[in-house]
Amino acid sequence: MSTLLKIAMTLATLLAGFGSAAAQLPVDVPRLPVTDRLRDTLTDPLNQTLDELEDVRQDTLDTLLRRNRDVLERGPDRTVILRDQITTLRVDDADLTPLLAAGFTVLRGRALGGLPARLHVLQVPSGLSTVRALALAREIDPAGTYDFNHVYARSGHAGVVMATAAQAGNGPAVRVGLIDTGVATAHAHLRSARIETRAFHDGDYLPAAHGTGVASLLVGPTGGTLYSADIYGAGPTGGSLEALVAALGWMAEVEVGVINVSLVGPDNALLRSVSAMLTARGHIMVAAVGNDGPSADPLYPAAYPGVVGVTGVDRRGRVLPEACRGEHVDFAALGRDVEVANLPDGETEARGTSFAAPQVAALLAAGFDRPDPDVVVGLIAALAARAEDAGRRGRDVIYGDGIIQRDATYSLAGQH
Repeated sequence: MSTLLKIAMTLATLLAGFGSAAAQLPVDVPRLPVTDRLRDTLTDPLNQTLDELEDVRQDTLDTLLRRNRDVLERGPDRTVILRDQITTLRVDDADLTPLLAAGFTVLRGRALGGLPARLHVLQVPSGLSTVRALALAREIDPAGTYDFNHVYARSGHAGVVMATAAQAGNGPAVRVGLIDTGVATAHAHLRSARIETRAFHDGDYLPAAHGTGVASLLVGPTGGTLYSADIYGAGPTGGSLEALVAALGWMAEVEVGVINVSLVGPDNALLRSVSAMLTARGHIMVAAVGNDGPSADPLYPAAYPGVVGVTGVDRRGRVLPEACRGEHVDFAALGRDVEVANLPDGETEARGTSFAAPQVAALLAAGFDRPDPDVVVGLIAALAARAEDAGRRGRDVIYGDGIIQRDATYSLAGQH
């Protein structure tokens, strides 16, 4: 499905009503191995079975669960969720009254910046499992938006080649959002950028390798302004749906045009709804499609209508064997041997769709610093027109509309 069609579908969904089932919508984790690394030491990554590719990410979630069973538990379809919590979006807090009468209690409530809703985290009634409590909430309020407080995982190991970043240094400075781990703002490769930071977890803003590497591809030598939302921190609940949705609300509040999300996870009603709201406002969400293998089910938020899904290729234009495929793939960019900022300093090579996505996001942001629904379609069409066709002729499920080559002359500024 093309990005333009996905955007049209999103607008139609919103018109159907915020509280409807069609508008019910979905979010990744820290202190874990970055899932985009994927055994670069193997001489032939294709020797891995498809199940092994998906298990790379699942193993990190399983490890997190084993170490933190007091606050985490297993959800449906091998997901990891916060124990005894469900989440909901509300326009009017008074709508919670039937749930409170059924024994739910409000743990936390958050405004979502410029979005017309509030996020609430609810404690499930005593004696009910989290799964049963979610079913009960949906029975009590079938028109509402409810889901688990899922945990999401990052989609790559630090690296997009510094030659790429250096070439981009001659391009325009960008204004762009990043939802990831924290960023080492004092890093030499980021010293030209203005970086605003905010933590969306229980703790202080915490710089880490993944977010720092992605940031160096967005606002490295080019400079510009980066809004960095840390949704991971150091705690076991980092990467929660709650943190992700709250960070997206901040992006709406600061009115950043392009938002890079290099993380993956399950479909979630709240994330789906908030993604649709942002698209309708004229934001562009750019997301990694993930590294669970070519036969894996779609991962989110990349697979949502209106979100620009990005896969990774090597320097010969061949898709990474671990990259997910599907109708939601919109573009491909370099995702192997990518040089990015490393911690505590210097560079390192990275691999994975996490590091392909920010290359596309940086190009879009160079011509689009604030949300504008009247500009989005033309801007993405301009990018598609410049993409290098790969695989089957025309758009396909492996490369989308084609491979994006980021260089000093490849700018979309003034193209919309």
